[in-house]
Amino acid sequence: MSFRQRLRHDAATGAYLDGDIRYMMIRPDALMGLFARLDPPARAAALEALGASITEHGGRSAATYVTPERVSELVAIIAATAPELGWGVWRFVPEGRGMRLVVTNSPFAAGATFEGPACHAIVGMLRAVGAMIYGPGATAAETACANGREGADECHFIMEPAR
Repeated sequence: MSFRQRLRHDAATGAYLDGDIRYMMIRPDALMGLFARLDPPARAAALEALGASITEHGGRSAATYVTPERVSELVAIIAATAPELGWGVWRFVPEGRGMRLVVTNSPFAAGATFEGPACHAIVGMLRAVGAMIYGPGATAAETACANGREGADECHFIMEPAR
């Protein structure tokens, strides 16, 4: 069952739920506008904190998608779920020891009005997924962000096992 099929709106409490996990909708420009209002050092720290929070909490969500014996299916499930969450279209490609992720139409890059990488939330999710697939110490990084690149609509990431 897809994320959208599992998601339900509880009008009485004003909540969107996937099982016991609550979700909310927020405009990308509203979220990324928070970071634009910070001076560069504070922005960098806040974006890193967002990524770390997504690693923790997004990882909990990802863990509900598959049982440990089905972890090999996780990449396909994450790629199918991301667009249903409004996180753009995700395409994983095996590369070297790990995987490259190409995200088309990242809401984080689209909503950013500051210079530099904007997709720390995606990196955070990749860290969680990488740990589930490759084990502790797996790494993830954004290698190219569409934010600020004229005509670009793709962001690129790499996810690898620990060295």
